[in-house]
Amino acid sequence: MHVLYLALSGTLHPSTSSYELVHGRSPWTSGHQEYEAVPWLSGALACWPDVKIVLTSPQPKGDDLSAVLEHLGTLAERVISFAYVDLTTKNVRQLRTRAGSARLLPYSSEDYWRMSKSDIVTKHVEWLKPAAWVAVDDEDMLWPTGIADHVCIVDGLTGLKNAAEQDRLLTYLQKNFGPAR
Repeated sequence: MHVLYLALSGTLHPSTSSYELVHGRSPWTSGHQEYEAVPWLSGALACWPDVKIVLTSPQPKGDDLSAVLEHLGTLAERVISFAYVDLTTKNVRQLRTRAGSARLLPYSSEDYWRMSKSDIVTKHVEWLKPAAWVAVDDEDMLWPTGIADHVCIVDGLTGLKNAAEQDRLLTYLQKNFGPAR
């Protein structure tokens, strides 16, 4: 299985908090729209028809994907899961109790929301074990150096609406999933 780990805010549209911090105004009053890069990403992934998507954003909180999927158009057909649901309900990890015994438990909601994006993706990759994967995100902190060939960091002020960011992601997709078909 080939998987694209996809962040929403900062990737498919500008990160509201970053944009407001830098420009002093909302991206929505500056001509941007939520999910504005969805058409481009849909077209780009048409060249890799077997790529599935795992959403990694803190949106939507909990397991309600329906609102997000409505905005994703044809990309919604590729979404196989939301990392939050997988890590808090399906993935189990071994934890030691105070008594010294071991228990298998999923991550709690609190554990998940305290994780960095790099932890979320690496834990999900360890659990899902995709044959090939790429993560696209605007969060550039704490990614292990050993996975740099899999992590496409984009500018959170423009996301994938920017041609340079689009070219960067295409390079990662080709490197990890093979030539476009």
